[in-house]
Amino acid sequence: MKTVVHKSTIPIDQMFVVRELRDKYFDPTWHAHSEFQLFVVLEGTGTRFIGDNIKTFKPGELILTGPQLPHLWRSDEAYFSKAGVMAIHGIVLYLNEHFLGEQALQKEELVMVKKLLAKSKKGLEFFGESKEQAITLLKALLPLKGLDRVIVLLQLLEVLATTKDYQ
Repeated sequence: MKTVVHKSTIPIDQMFVVRELRDKYFDPTWHAHSEFQLFVVLEGTGTRFIGDNIKTFKPGELILTGPQLPHLWRSDEAYFSKAGVMAIHGIVLYLNEHFLGEQALQKEELVMVKKLLAKSKKGLEFFGESKEQAITLLKALLPLKGLDRVIVLLQLLEVLATTKDYQ
């Protein structure tokens, strides 16, 4: 097994980071980070490695991974061809446990979010209507700034925290 590369992704002046990924292939480095990661594949295929779980991936997959959980979305070999025209597209959101402050997740209003984050320690894959709602909210986050970003993030977390459509 390869050594895990540890990455950190959230600047000190931001609560969370959301990025649109467009490239020839997904990052081929087996890595982990201290943040929670919500990731949707919009375009691309390959093999997903999360901890000791290995599974193929395709567009529409929505996964939440917990901190320090090694992972990798390895694009199929065809994406690495120099002459190829294949490309990937995805959206990734990075969030730390204290994004609203040290005690926020202890409050009644966020108890479901706390449970969601605890369940994600080994990774969660979402399905059904809640997955589609979450993907729509992730896309909506991309152009937003300021408080609007935080409001949509909280809506997204509520969708994920209240669904039973996950594995």
